[in-house]
Amino acid sequence: MDEHEQDNLSSLPLELLLYIISFLPFESTRLIPFVSTRCRSVWSQALVVAHIHNGSIEEISHALSSFIHNFNEDDPSKNTRKMELHFDKSTFVSTILGPHNVMHMNFFSNGSKNEESYCWRIEIKDQIPRRVEPSGFMVKTLCLDSVDSLTHEVVSSMVLDCSWLENLKICGCKGLTSLTIDSPTKLVHLSISDCPKMRYLNIRTPKLKTLHYQGFLPSIKIHEHFNLTNAIFNVRQGPSYYNNALDIGPLLLIIKNSQSLTLCRWIFEELIKPSISSSWTSFQFYKLHELRWIDNSMKQENINSLISFLKLCPSIERIFITIDLNTYSSKEDIIVDAEHESKHARTLKNLKLLKLEGSKREDDKNQLILAMQEMVNIDQPLLILS
Repeated sequence: MDEHEQDNLSSLPLELLLYIISFLPFESTRLIPFVSTRCRSVWSQALVVAHIHNGSIEEISHALSSFIHNFNEDDPSKNTRKMELHFDKSTFVSTILGPHNVMHMNFFSNGSKNEESYCWRIEIKDQIPRRVEPSGFMVKTLCLDSVDSLTHEVVSSMVLDCSWLENLKICGCKGLTSLTIDSPTKLVHLSISDCPKMRYLNIRTPKLKTLHYQGFLPSIKIHEHFNLTNAIFNVRQGPSYYNNALDIGPLLLIIKNSQSLTLCRWIFEELIKPSISSSWTSFQFYKLHELRWIDNSMKQENINSLISFLKLCPSIERIFITIDLNTYSSKEDIIVDAEHESKHARTLKNLKLLKLEGSKREDDKNQLILAMQEMVNIDQPLLILS
């Protein structure tokens, strides 16, 4: 457009611009703020704003459910994808209905409620929704950010309607101490991050395939067995449980058949290795193809722990090692079993890639290469990156 040419679109009245925007698909409307300063202002107003002062949980949940179930992509009066729901002067939730059946809910609070401790139970019913509309927004992925002690019951009530929910992401819940996830059949992916007070995690999701946890490792209780294909335990801060409160047995069984696994060295040393010491020769991660290993250094004893774990992974193809100096390390001295550690069997016949990240010491890479040379065949091609 000629910069001197009159911008007729931006000069239209607000009501008419909002009406035009309502006909656009979401992929196009999210680019509107980049068109002009005026369009950026218009986009911020292209949302539903509702005020429920001191409303009950039922009233707030009803407002959210109505927004979801009344959505109609083909009806300009019902295809608004953004909603702000104000609970009181200090708390409101921003809800966005995104493409591919993704719903984002961000909670904002100016008070201290978001730091108050609370326990949370999320139950996803395996049944026909309580409200069935000819149209509506089918939530398959739900992203929850900064839910607090004031708003968690609202979310629990609303989720009862999300019978198609397959992917649940929870982050930034500063006061959350205990979380229970109960989904009989539907939930496939679960992600939890940045919940620093989390002490207990209860999971009853027999169809779960992906579990991503980032933060202090809580006490995890598995109520029904399931086999993960992708397990991520980015718990470099260390444990949050006390007095050996974590029963590693059920947790070990659900990650045993994983194809991709992210693990910190301290989990192997403190939890996994002691639990399989009596069955060391028989326990294997047979299906594991990709390992992401987190450690605080590549000193020799740490490399020995890595080698010890790799002996349990005969099918491993790719290894990514991240060095973070702030990663928690085992408090107790790790005793090396001479019978199993004295020599390295050439067991990694499928290994193709080894990558070391975060270390600036050349000696770290050299020591790692020396150790790995004894684990692979002499003529085996191996790509090593750092």
